[in-house]
Amino acid sequence: MVQALRTAVANNERFDAVVIGGGITGAGVALDAATRGHRVVLLDRDDLASGTSSKSSKLIHGGLRYLQQGDVELVREALRERHLLTKNAPHLVTTLPFLLPIFTKDGLFPRRIARALGSALWAYDTAGGWRIGRLHRRIRRGKVADLCPGLPSDRVAGGYLYFDARADDARLTLDVARTAAHHGAIVVNHCPVRSITTANGEVASVVVDLDGESLTIPTRTVINAAGVWAQAVDDLLDAPLSEPLPPIAIRPARGVHVSIPWELVRNSVAVVLPVPGDRRSVFLIPSGQRPDGTFDIAYVGTTDTDHDGGLDDPQCTDTDVEYLLRAVNHSLGHRIDPSQVLGVWAGLRPLVVPTDDNTQSGGGPRTADLSRRHRVDASPSGAIRVIGGKLTTYRQMAQDTVDELDRIIGKRGSCITARTRITGRDEADVASIAAQEPERGRPLADGVQLTHADVIASIRFELATSLTDVLTRRTRLHIDDRSRAMAIAPAVATTMAAELGWDDDRRTTEINAYLALCEAERIAAAESA
Repeated sequence: MVQALRTAVANNERFDAVVIGGGITGAGVALDAATRGHRVVLLDRDDLASGTSSKSSKLIHGGLRYLQQGDVELVREALRERHLLTKNAPHLVTTLPFLLPIFTKDGLFPRRIARALGSALWAYDTAGGWRIGRLHRRIRRGKVADLCPGLPSDRVAGGYLYFDARADDARLTLDVARTAAHHGAIVVNHCPVRSITTANGEVASVVVDLDGESLTIPTRTVINAAGVWAQAVDDLLDAPLSEPLPPIAIRPARGVHVSIPWELVRNSVAVVLPVPGDRRSVFLIPSGQRPDGTFDIAYVGTTDTDHDGGLDDPQCTDTDVEYLLRAVNHSLGHRIDPSQVLGVWAGLRPLVVPTDDNTQSGGGPRTADLSRRHRVDASPSGAIRVIGGKLTTYRQMAQDTVDELDRIIGKRGSCITARTRITGRDEADVASIAAQEPERGRPLADGVQLTHADVIASIRFELATSLTDVLTRRTRLHIDDRSRAMAIAPAVATTMAAELGWDDDRRTTEINAYLALCEAERIAAAESA
């Protein structure tokens, strides 16, 4: 991809769009634009999905709480997009049952509102939940105990079961970007943008740092899909546009998840749990199903709080861990200690707020109450910005964005992404790598599914260039079980060094950088003990 970009620039090619931001939104925009026949480049200063798009709840869902907040249209849109994803990415998106327990007392769903909850679930199914092929149903206490034995039977009166879906968010982003490349997009990660140049008040080019060298990419438009970094991208313009984009106000909301040993909770479905003293609830989700029907881990999330720190490396705080574990401990009736946390991840949601929202003085609504709708701004001078939204609705966000691209450059094309299959990594490629040398097909360690061939494939076919790329996004091992990921880090680095030609110093640097990330997470979790 790097060479393809260099060649295009050397041939004086002018692109229709340069998309800045390699999260799910930017990847979706690149795919939509490419399938409409646009010449497009997708850039990320770090790795694809390295920001919010690898740090979500891993859910493809309508959002039952958005329905309860009255945003019916958002729920309908999300449930429609969920349906399209189950059709276009069946290798990634799978059905996930959700349990809403009805508690006899001190619970989120006491008996007196059980009927109202049932009505809300009928509304959810009617809004599009039915598309998954299953409707919600009321279940008895015994069934609740089967689905989540950890819930104390003396506090449970019954429950509801409804159905949504899940996906590995980082893998989805990677596969959407791969599909965009298949349709002609040029995708380059670890490529910081230094400036956006203008000529006569219009976008002219994007200047990037490509492998330590400056490269100027001529383009008709720039699409800002940088999420919480959107303002920083806007600020890269070297001169004002003749018709500037409207100002934006973004409130980063920090969402944190923690993974714990599954044996501590033993749930076979996702469970919605109340947060004591709050109007919110959290998810308890099993992950990594084994052949015997048990699971590797369960994870709890998410928090939803204002973030006033740096945007580049949001960390899980002691308050975040306490908040999540308090919800689990309150519902299960026994204590899970912070020392039992296996992994954490924290991401920032780019919430669009009214410009008069005074967050600096503590005013404005809670981030949990802000809309998850997206917004697209466009200037005839060649700048487009897409902000907000959620993982599930990325395709619709991309469609709206590329519609604006079409209007600016006058090149109308039909959107076909509603029926475009998302292509995953070809397992035949992994098998071929493993066949070259038997050792490559073996797991890197006992109890770890990752093989040397998987690592090599992530480099050759998925643009992985660092140890952190592999352990945090090409596999879920880091967020599922950080200790195991740390244990195999040297072996992964050795495999990468052989493939990429690293010397001993570079290998050591990669290991130290990854271990520093792990240490920062460990310290944050330990402070909550």
